[in-house]
Amino acid sequence: MIIMMTYLYNISGFKLWLLRLLLCAAIIHCPLSIVHCKAQAQPQLTLEQAIRQAQDSTIIAFQSRHEYNYYQLHYDEFIALRKPQLTLRVAPNYSRLINDLSRDYIYLRNYDNLSAAASVRLTQKMLGWGGEAYIGTQAIWSEYFNSQSTEARQFMAAPILVGYRQTLLGYNPYRWEKAIEDQRLKAARQQHEYDMNRIAEEVTQRFFRLVCAQGELEMYQSNLQTADTLCAIAREKASIAMVTVAELRSLELQRVNTANALAMARTEEEVARTQLASFLRLSGDSLSPVTLLEYPREPKHIALTTAQAIDLALANSPAYQHQIASLTESRHQEQKAYKEKGVNVALDVNVGMQQVDNVIGRALRDQKLYALGAVTLSVPLMDHGAAKSRHAAAKAWVEREESALDEAERKLREDVTSTMYDIDTYRLLLEQTSEAVAMADEVFDMNAENYANGLCDINTYSLAQNRRDNAYKQYLSALGKYWTAVFHLQTLIGGI
Repeated sequence: MIIMMTYLYNISGFKLWLLRLLLCAAIIHCPLSIVHCKAQAQPQLTLEQAIRQAQDSTIIAFQSRHEYNYYQLHYDEFIALRKPQLTLRVAPNYSRLINDLSRDYIYLRNYDNLSAAASVRLTQKMLGWGGEAYIGTQAIWSEYFNSQSTEARQFMAAPILVGYRQTLLGYNPYRWEKAIEDQRLKAARQQHEYDMNRIAEEVTQRFFRLVCAQGELEMYQSNLQTADTLCAIAREKASIAMVTVAELRSLELQRVNTANALAMARTEEEVARTQLASFLRLSGDSLSPVTLLEYPREPKHIALTTAQAIDLALANSPAYQHQIASLTESRHQEQKAYKEKGVNVALDVNVGMQQVDNVIGRALRDQKLYALGAVTLSVPLMDHGAAKSRHAAAKAWVEREESALDEAERKLREDVTSTMYDIDTYRLLLEQTSEAVAMADEVFDMNAENYANGLCDINTYSLAQNRRDNAYKQYLSALGKYWTAVFHLQTLIGGI
């Protein structure tokens, strides 16, 4: 009996040593260190490739490019309209009057009138004055039917005329329009750059969510392999009463919990991979579960102070520039309302050569010099305070836009300051968690080997494993948050 028990004990001891070797082999060949993991022979996707793919193919990128093209073409149209404009205008006209049939005056009796006017005019906006100068030529033919009057046909010819008009003296809308359009084009250009950087920021968030999900999936896969080995060892020990039933049940419970955590991690990885592929507009197996994600391992050096970052953000923020353009437009309307509140003076003067005759040859030959001048004064003597209220409303809107600009600046400063703080915080945390991962791997390997050799209990081993898992999760969290903050700063200041 004693010999038989010794024989069984030797067999069981052999199995235990074999299982211990399997446990050590599982620990050695299933590394969990994400900090020091090496690339396998698998398809790779780098963060830079993902960003380029998104900036080339996402719907947001298409919309941003079309929006910027719209503003650029609108600005080109604005600049073109400030250059000399040559216009041909032809206006045929027919009219019929029925009046006093007993009178033989052509303007009192019924008649049919057919006329046509043609003019060619070269205009130029006087950007320094606020009016418009013009030079041109025109001809008018008028024919009265059903009339015996010698004035039934007339030709009016003006070979040349030169003039200038301005609707409100002392007010120059062109200067305001140029300032507003320049600001809107600058804001549109910055909006396009902001959209591209925002896409990079969104890709970074989705990319590192998948990195974290794949890291946790790899961790729980390794944990499940280790749990299977531990359960096998515990069952062999339980068969020779070397472990208690409670310890065996604890290991089995740990394996079940690890399997459940693995299932949840696999679901998270699938969701994160689908979201990244969808944003990159990839279909099929372009982003398969075996795709290896490559990302920068070391923190990025940012040689910027918070004050410098705020200045760059103010100069590159499209929202801030749009608000500046809105403030300029409100000041423009306030000045216009102020000018219209008092005496309104409009001017239209022109000189040229002109003649009217019923024979076209004499109308062209016998030209006379003429000069016309029109000055219109408009004074709101009694408008029940409409002009004054219009100016007060425009002034109030200027104050509103100024406060909106201050609020936009405050929000931008707050965003930049918190982002710079996050970068410094998570860079330090990334370094600390990286060291913690290395320490946790070392401690876990030591406790795993001690447990395999029977030098520590299951509680000590489980505690080491939990600490290692927490270290990995903290590292992954710090990694994703750090790079998200870096790309958010790039979005705010337009590049690093």
